[in-house]
Amino acid sequence: MNTVFQFSSSASLEMLTGRKAFDIDGLLHLIKTCSESSIFYHTFSAFMKMREVQLPYNSDFAFWAYRSFHETALAEKLMVIDFSEHNSVKRLRNRLSAIIEEHVRHNPDCRKKVGDDPFYLYDVMRVVYLTDKFAYDLPSFRDAIASISIYSLYYHYIESRLHTKLEWDDFSAWIEESLGMSDLARNIRKIDINVFTLEGLRARIIQLMDEYLEN
Repeated sequence: MNTVFQFSSSASLEMLTGRKAFDIDGLLHLIKTCSESSIFYHTFSAFMKMREVQLPYNSDFAFWAYRSFHETALAEKLMVIDFSEHNSVKRLRNRLSAIIEEHVRHNPDCRKKVGDDPFYLYDVMRVVYLTDKFAYDLPSFRDAIASISIYSLYYHYIESRLHTKLEWDDFSAWIEESLGMSDLARNIRKIDINVFTLEGLRARIIQLMDEYLEN
């Protein structure tokens, strides 16, 4: 028997921490010592901000390295991190740190540079709440995806994978476990979140469901 999917959403309050970095050593120190919610904010939360302005740089760390620190090679190394492969902030933090440390080893002169602007560290407070949107089968799920807010879309496809320690999103998990549609779930899970805005992500999920329903 299918289980009902009730959509949730989240609200967040961005907060300046008062901490900032002017150079590569300072940035590395922030990454290693800041809260997990700060790491999440400056990486995954970029999807809730004006990603069109930052593309193709998919995190605040990569964007700062490119725009203010003028280390394009470092920015590109940070940019290619596949966030979907990390189901814990600890793993993501370690990956970010390792990339910067390796870059410094091969480019020691970059330690002498100072960014045009500081990197300002943010933190965020989140509240998750249930919505009045439900799905019982794939057609109702498809219709709900088309109408939910971007905050709900973001919570279930991006944010929840870190909170639940799963290696996949809420949508594909429900489609596979409740509806038994493993192929569709696999295709939704494989979406490259680095190349989409949230509305682009919504459109791609709907496209995959429409193709499945037509077969």
